[in-house]
Amino acid sequence: METLLKALFDYSKTDMYPMHMPGHKRRLIPEQLRSVCKMDITEIEGFDNLHDAKGIIRQAEEYTAELYGSEETAFVINGGSAGILSAIAALCPAGSRILVARNCHKAVYHAIEILQLRPVYLYPHVNRRFGIFEGVSSRETEEILESCKDVKAVVITSPTYDGVVSDIEGICRTVHVKGIPLIVDEAHGAHFHFSEYFPKSALDCGADIVIQSTHKTLPALTQTSILHINGPIVDRRRVRSMLTVFQSSSPSYLLMGSIDGCMHMLSERGEDLYRAYTQMLDDLRESLREMKNLHLFEKEDLEYSSSIDYDRSKLLISTVSTELTGHGLYRKLLEDYHIQMEMEAAQYVLGITSVGDDREGFLRIKEALLDLDRKAEAMGRQAKEMPSEAVGGQAKEMPSETVGGQAKGMPSQFPVLRQRMSIYEAGWGQSRQVMLDEAIGEVSAAYIYLYPPGIPLIAPGEEINEDAAALIRGWRECGMEVTGLNTDGKIFIYRSFE
Repeated sequence: METLLKALFDYSKTDMYPMHMPGHKRRLIPEQLRSVCKMDITEIEGFDNLHDAKGIIRQAEEYTAELYGSEETAFVINGGSAGILSAIAALCPAGSRILVARNCHKAVYHAIEILQLRPVYLYPHVNRRFGIFEGVSSRETEEILESCKDVKAVVITSPTYDGVVSDIEGICRTVHVKGIPLIVDEAHGAHFHFSEYFPKSALDCGADIVIQSTHKTLPALTQTSILHINGPIVDRRRVRSMLTVFQSSSPSYLLMGSIDGCMHMLSERGEDLYRAYTQMLDDLRESLREMKNLHLFEKEDLEYSSSIDYDRSKLLISTVSTELTGHGLYRKLLEDYHIQMEMEAAQYVLGITSVGDDREGFLRIKEALLDLDRKAEAMGRQAKEMPSEAVGGQAKEMPSETVGGQAKGMPSQFPVLRQRMSIYEAGWGQSRQVMLDEAIGEVSAAYIYLYPPGIPLIAPGEEINEDAAALIRGWRECGMEVTGLNTDGKIFIYRSFE
C-alpha cells in the first residue's frame, strides 16, 4: 500500500513542473528548509483533497482508524483546537446548552463564545497537596444532567495536562442513557493505544468523539491531530462539514504526510519502540523515587475516586517540600542543565516523555533532578540559619509560608466564579482596563490563564472574586507570565454592550 508520505517523497523527485501553489515552487526556499519543502504541495492530480477525501488521504484516514480501532477517523491539521471547535459546533446548535468540565482547554470556551452557547460547568476536584486537577466525577455529571435536561453535549479533558485520567466508561454510561454524546479532549493521550503500560484510551471506553494531538506525544509534526468518531449518536457528516469550516482550505500536505508516516511507523515498529521506551521510562521513574525533597508524582498521590488512573509518561516534579518554587526549579533546569521542561506551575514543573526519547535524554534528566534534589536539601538546612529573603538569593521566587504543603494565600480549589453574562456578550462588549485589585466584583472581558496549559482561570462574563485574584497574585509572585493581564498587571473588565 502506498502511503501519503511516500507518495509525496516520490513526487518530489520527479521533473513535474508546478504551475500551482505554493509560491516557492519547490525551488525558491531557504536552504535550511529545502529538503522538507520539496514535498510541500497543494491539491494536485493524484493527491486527493482533505475536505472531500476519496483517494490517498481517505486511505490514510482509514488506515489510522483501523490502527486505533475507531469507526471513523479524520486528519486535523489546525491542531487539536480545530478538532474541538468542529466537534462542539457539529453537536451544539447556536444558543444551546453544553456541559463542560471547567478545566477544559481555551478552545472549548472559544466554541462557546462563537456559538453563543450556554455552558454549565462541572468543577473537578483539585489535589490538595500538589495543586493539580483530578478527574471528572461520573456521579456529579449525572446530577447536573438530571437538573439540566436540555444539554446537547458533554465535554471533558482526559487525561489532564498533568496526566490524570477520568472515569470515561462511567461518564459514557451516564450520558448515553440520556442520548447525549461525550466529547473527550484526549490531546495528551494519543499514545495510550500503543502500550498497556499507559491508561485505557477514551476511544476504547465508548466516547463518541475523541480528539488526539498526535504532535504532543507521538512522533508527528507540530499542529497535527486526529479526530475519532464512534457510535450512532453523532452526525458524522456534520462533523466533517465543521472540519472544513475550522481548518484551512489549503491544508498542509507536510502535516498530513507526517500523520500518515507516524501511523505507519507505529503500526510496523510500534511494539518494539514502545517496549524499549516504557522500560527506559520505568527505570527513570524508579531512579527518581530516590529523591528525598523533590517529589515525582505517582498514581498513589491521587486523592479522589473520580481519578481512576495516571499517565506515567508525564514527569510532574513537585517542589512543595522544598524552598524552591516551580518557577525556580524550571529556571535551574533550563539554565544550569540545559533541559527545557514543558511547563512550570506555582509548585511543580512538568516534563513530557515520549517514544521519541532516548537513554541519553533520560540520563540527563535523571542526573539533573537527583543533583537538584541534593541541593534542595542543602538549601533547606541553610534556610533555618538565614533570613528567608536571603535563601538562595531568590526571594522573589519563593512561595509564602506553607501550611500542610499548600502555599498560604493560594486557594486549594479552583475558584468557582459567578457567570453574570455570556462569554460572547462580555467579550464583544465595550471594556476598560483596571488594576487587578480594582477588578474584584467586576465582570471580566478577557480570558485569564497560564499558557501552557491554556485553561482559563477566568472567562469573559465571569465575576472576578478574591480567590481568583489571590491565585493570579500567587502566579505572578512566583514569576509566571499570566496571559490576559498587561505588563502593568491590568485586566480588561466589561463596561457595556456596544
